[in-house]
Amino acid sequence: MIIIRIIITIIIYFVLMFLSINLLGFFVRGLYPNKQLNELKIRLKELDSKDSFYNFIKKEIIKGEQIEKFISIGAFFGIIGYLYVIFRFWNIGVTIVALVLMLTRLQSLIWEIKTGQEFNPIVAALSMPKDTLYYINNFLTLAALPTLYYFLYYF
Repeated sequence: MIIIRIIITIIIYFVLMFLSINLLGFFVRGLYPNKQLNELKIRLKELDSKDSFYNFIKKEIIKGEQIEKFISIGAFFGIIGYLYVIFRFWNIGVTIVALVLMLTRLQSLIWEIKTGQEFNPIVAALSMPKDTLYYINNFLTLAALPTLYYFLYYF
């Protein structure tokens, strides 16, 4: 019986991690401007041509920025709904574990956005700054699994 509980906890842990990380990613990426699009927008302003192609590109950049804002707002409400559903169907402990999984991903997500590199655990382990927050995040990610087990079955 305990083996089944452990397996169920591991499955729920990975589902929570997947949903938390992706919702947070949608939200945070909308808050930071895309460097490449900003550079392209600056170049197009310098050209200031009446060519229809350049105007088309400018309009598409503006549409893309509006869509990013819309997705970010939608992700914010999605996060609130996600946390509410977890609280409603389980308890406050599982909700806190999901929130901790989101917060532990935040540092690497911001690093990924600032450097422009896609997150790879091996590359991140070598190039991310190893400050106190890095070690706290790694500890909390690992501590979330037994905490989740406790809140699922004993709380």
